[in-house]
Amino acid sequence: MPSTEPADEPPRAGLMRSERPSRGVRAGYLVAGLVMAGMWFRGAGLPVWEHALRVLVLILVVPPLIHLVRRRRERRTGRAPSRQVPLRRLVALKVTLVAAAVCCDWLLGLRLPEPGAITAVGLLLAVALGGPAFHQRQLSAARPGLRGRRPSPVRKEM
Repeated sequence: MPSTEPADEPPRAGLMRSERPSRGVRAGYLVAGLVMAGMWFRGAGLPVWEHALRVLVLILVVPPLIHLVRRRRERRTGRAPSRQVPLRRLVALKVTLVAAAVCCDWLLGLRLPEPGAITAVGLLLAVALGGPAFHQRQLSAARPGLRGRRPSPVRKEM
């Protein structure tokens, strides 16, 4: 009777759950969410496009600077490069998030006199709760052996 287990892998008892993001990652996304929400709330009296532009400038300038500082520090200390979420995907997600915030602000503005606070809370929750999940998903997708791996040939027993 042929075995259905791949040749290189031991039998699995169930689905393996990936580890949770570290506290540092979660804290980083919380701080990013607080900054984005604070900027949105602070610009509540301005036109929506103006504070959306301010938030976009922040998210398009700060991540590459952090990336450069981190790489320089790793080279200087001799540590191995840390694994990071691809910068393009992170920036694309943040731009999409700001576009969604503009739409929400506009839609809430049809019913409420001051929708900025609700939009700011939505930004905070989206970044603080969705950011670590996005981060973990991107790292596990880039990690060899966890996703996108073709199964090894099936070993036949005779």
